[in-house]
Amino acid sequence: MGFWPIVLNVLRNSDVVLLLVDARMPDITQNSEIVKKVENMRGKRLVIVFNKSDLISRKDIEKLKKEYPNAFFVSASKKVGVKKLKEALDNMAENWEQRSLRVGLVGYPNIGKSTLINLLAPAAKAKVSAVSGTTKKTLWVRNGRLRIMDSPGIIPYGDKKVQIGMTASKDPHKIRNPEKVAISIIELLMKKNPALLTKYYGVDLEKVGEKVDEESGETVLDSYEAFEEIGRKMGYLVKGGDVDENRICIKVIDDWQKGRIMMK
Repeated sequence: MGFWPIVLNVLRNSDVVLLLVDARMPDITQNSEIVKKVENMRGKRLVIVFNKSDLISRKDIEKLKKEYPNAFFVSASKKVGVKKLKEALDNMAENWEQRSLRVGLVGYPNIGKSTLINLLAPAAKAKVSAVSGTTKKTLWVRNGRLRIMDSPGIIPYGDKKVQIGMTASKDPHKIRNPEKVAISIIELLMKKNPALLTKYYGVDLEKVGEKVDEESGETVLDSYEAFEEIGRKMGYLVKGGDVDENRICIKVIDDWQKGRIMMK
């Protein structure tokens, strides 16, 4: 990816690396390449920050806390949990042998880095946008003994296009196969709690058939039938009464990317 050299420079010049992860999709959005690179650099401290934690349940947060006992949980958009993170960084800076503690923010595009940096350092005025790729270069700001760096969002090499769509790294209107992304989101919701489809889209689950999951062998709701039922409930129909698949895709992906769907 074109921004990798910039991000690698951020990693090399940071004492502490804050890796932003989407709390709804910790496995998908924990950038494994960045983790490996930081672990291979001497004298670096990696801190996991789960953003969008307001979109998951307390039970899910407690589960993540057990897996990542040193992580922080925030909602940059709701300004929740940021004070605790800032206090921890200030404490690190007070005990740092250098004049300032250099902190680098890294993660997927559009995961909330610029919003968080504006809260950690109000004078930063980092550009915030719902469009991925807003940050094009390194942005340095100071706040007390902290020297904070924002960086362009980076997608790991080899990441699947479906995952890229789910992580808000790409505009839903520009995704080549939006149906696959929308179906994956629906499957994630069904795995968490099928009632979420009723809550957000009015889906009558009794009208959704079942199928055997190829991986687990378990009987689950048919995700494509749920997809079509969303279209019918939302009134997304074309001439002849068929569902408008593209419109459903854009709606589901956009709702997911913009945090309108809570996993609780």
